[in-house]
Amino acid sequence: MPNKFFPVSIDLNNKNILVIGAGKIALRKVKTLLDYNCNITVITKEISEEEFLELEKENKIKILKNQEFEEKFLENTFLVVSATDNKELNDKISKLCMSKNILVNNITSQDNMNLRFMSILSNDDIQISITANGNPKKAVEVKNKIKEFFEKML
Repeated sequence: MPNKFFPVSIDLNNKNILVIGAGKIALRKVKTLLDYNCNITVITKEISEEEFLELEKENKIKILKNQEFEEKFLENTFLVVSATDNKELNDKISKLCMSKNILVNNITSQDNMNLRFMSILSNDDIQISITANGNPKKAVEVKNKIKEFFEKML
């Protein structure tokens, strides 16, 4: 039976976040996390998205380049994003994190994780999070419809 995820908001202020991988999806996750004042470290063998280097230059993230994942990187980590292009590695990292009660998002699975990112619509007054049970395209589609509705009302 697939996991059932409970929607919740978490304070990430000054929390240590580990992102494993530096591709397109990892970049999208990092850009989302940057809005929440957390400490982001990226571990990667190679950087696929050049924007990671800009974020590092601006001191927004720390990158450990040419680096393989090792269990020691989980020490003092609150949340992990396992975002490599290797499903077996992502699954291994997910299982390890869950065994240590570390929140983990696995980009190559809908169930082998204990945390999902939601599509977020926010302004000064409200924040709405949308999930579509692991279908990010559908969540973005719903978010855009809600955004259109609010724009018509204002």
